[in-house]
Amino acid sequence: MKPGSVLLLGEIHGTMESPAFVLDVACHAARAGLAVVVGLELYAGDQARADTFLASPGTDEDRTVLLASNQWQRSYQDGRNSHAMVDLIEGLRQLRARGSAVRVAMFDAPGGQGGQQRDRDMGRNLAAAVEASPGAMTIVLTGNNHSRITPGVGRNSEYEPMGYVLAGEISADHLVALNVTYGRGSAWICTPGGCGVTELSGRFGQNAWSIEIEEATRPAGHSGWYHIGSITASPPARMSAAEAARVMAQLRSEGAGNGDRSMDLSPPSPPLARPDPSRPLSETELKLQGAWQGWDFNQRFRTWAFWIEGRSFRAEAGPGEWYVGQIVIDTDQDPAWIDFAIEDCNCSFIGSASTGIFEWDGDSLVISAPTPDDPRPQRIVESAGETMRLVPADGIDLLLGEPQ
Repeated sequence: MKPGSVLLLGEIHGTMESPAFVLDVACHAARAGLAVVVGLELYAGDQARADTFLASPGTDEDRTVLLASNQWQRSYQDGRNSHAMVDLIEGLRQLRARGSAVRVAMFDAPGGQGGQQRDRDMGRNLAAAVEASPGAMTIVLTGNNHSRITPGVGRNSEYEPMGYVLAGEISADHLVALNVTYGRGSAWICTPGGCGVTELSGRFGQNAWSIEIEEATRPAGHSGWYHIGSITASPPARMSAAEAARVMAQLRSEGAGNGDRSMDLSPPSPPLARPDPSRPLSETELKLQGAWQGWDFNQRFRTWAFWIEGRSFRAEAGPGEWYVGQIVIDTDQDPAWIDFAIEDCNCSFIGSASTGIFEWDGDSLVISAPTPDDPRPQRIVESAGETMRLVPADGIDLLLGEPQ
């Protein structure tokens, strides 16, 4: 820890432990006499609310004002706007009230920006926050693809993650990026059944909180690891404390530790629920089977390749963007609905779903699939970037990047 240093902490959204780890690091830095800036992957347009809350006595009314904006109150919650995140901000307020030089920097780009442009905008927003406090230690909590400080994600060697953009914008004395490891537990994530508490098997985590920086075990794009032990889901702050406690109690009563269990706390227009895997494929699902290739109208007619087997899909958008997950359809809707529930990817959308629509044009499949977590389109507009046209392509070979 030293003045001017920057620490990027990549996380899985929706846990209690990563925000608590950030607060612990901030407390150590403050006790060492450092000014502290904590960067959070929250909408930058709410910066004034955060500043006001940090300077306040922290009353219930102060908290209500902080949480009154859309990002905290929207129905679709991906784990970032959690009780744990509010506890982190409250802990920083208390540090400031005791005389420490502490501030929060919200750096997420406006809604509707996805992929590369969002990473660039977040990197520049964060760089401005770092340069505004040149003698401070900056601690950043963000998704663990955004936190990479080297170019390239998966097979896309030219992709510029937020951390890499930040590194090119600032003159920090020391920049370190750590990816998270965790033990078995739960996180608040979004699945095809809605958003809620889901159990996770863990990622070779150690029990004790610690940091590991070893060349031999260095994760892709990062300087090392931070270990947070077993994880516990943190529900959205839009829930009352009593409601959040009820959610966690219900999870425990239903038997934590049974694998892929999630609680259905769906928003008003959630992704489609995953069908019973024992149910035979419908006529439309059978028609979707096999290999497909085509293009979309985003990024100058980006090419796509799909392989669909049963209700599972693999997809590539060259060069080097890949997704793995489940497809869920509802042909009773007009236009028909199709959801891509993302279980793995070289992106920050793991656990999210792209809620789209589709139609047949002869043998061609036309899909409008927006950025994950964006609203479902009402109609297909083939000139829009979210729309792709696919044709059968038996025999194509999908060379998916290695999951990170």
